Amino acid sequence: MLRYSFVAISAVAAINLLLTDIILVQILLGLCLATSLGIAIIWPEPLPPPPPPDLWSDAPETKDREMKICSSCGKAVDKKWSMCPYCSKKV
Repeated sequence: MLRYSFVAISAVAAINLLLTDIILVQILLGLCLATSLGIAIIWPEPLPPPPPPDLWSDAPETKDREMKICSSCGKAVDKKWSMCPYCSKKV
């Protein structure tokens, strides 16, 4: 929205530049036109609004998978696995 207002300012400055005969006013309007067009071109796009706070669900209290402990290295592995991925021993 701010970018459009700078474009509108430059359009008004261009119209006034064509209609005036005073050199000082023409110089000031030329500076206004160049500045407002420059700002309208290089102005960054606004960031999107932040996501709503209820977008992410809460973490479940229980784990989705059942785990068991490897007898040789002591790390938790999936209950359906027959071999430990950490130490390559039979669970």
